[in-house]
Amino acid sequence: MNTIPTPYSQASFHPTKTYTPNEIGALRVELFILTAGTGGIMTAHSAAELLNRLHYPRIHVEHSRAKQADTQSAVGSSATLSPAEHVANIRDVFAINMSDLASVLGVTRPTVYAWLAGQEPKGEAVIRIQKLSRVADQFNRANIIRLDKLVHRPILNGRSLLDILKTDEDPVADLATLKAIADKEAQTRREPKGSGKNLRSLDDVLSESSIAVYERS
Repeated sequence: MNTIPTPYSQASFHPTKTYTPNEIGALRVELFILTAGTGGIMTAHSAAELLNRLHYPRIHVEHSRAKQADTQSAVGSSATLSPAEHVANIRDVFAINMSDLASVLGVTRPTVYAWLAGQEPKGEAVIRIQKLSRVADQFNRANIIRLDKLVHRPILNGRSLLDILKTDEDPVADLATLKAIADKEAQTRREPKGSGKNLRSLDDVLSESSIAVYERS
């Protein structure tokens, strides 16, 4: 009597998958077709293959859409923006006017308006726009309070954030300093009137913070 070779012992016959009625029906059809005497041939190889499918089903695992969304978010939301959206992102995050935006991008105001209207930047302009848009994303994630009030202040060794944005330097290097100044200013403004401290203006707080920055340099 011929025996059917299997990749596991008889004692290990423990199916690990629960089959639905439709799946059971499909397997019965396969068994019927392959069984000798019904027009098919149940060879040792085909029997082992069928048993493998019963015990080791091929499972296709797909990443959930939420997982894919998280992965895309980790790469960076700015990766899918158009040039016009990149330019608008820079303008909105740093809260700068069109003249300052044109100066940061190294072009004229009409050129910036054209880019915002959908005209495609060319050459090195594309690289610079994308780079500054990624910087804007990092500042946006840092959630700096009233960044619009800090961008023009010469509190970074005598220079402003706007000055640094106009250069090829990395503005992210000053992100922690700007956030510390913004947080300190916000804390000062939240102090109650009865605390014995007068509510100081933003200029006073920034002036004090800028002295601390100079001393560290």
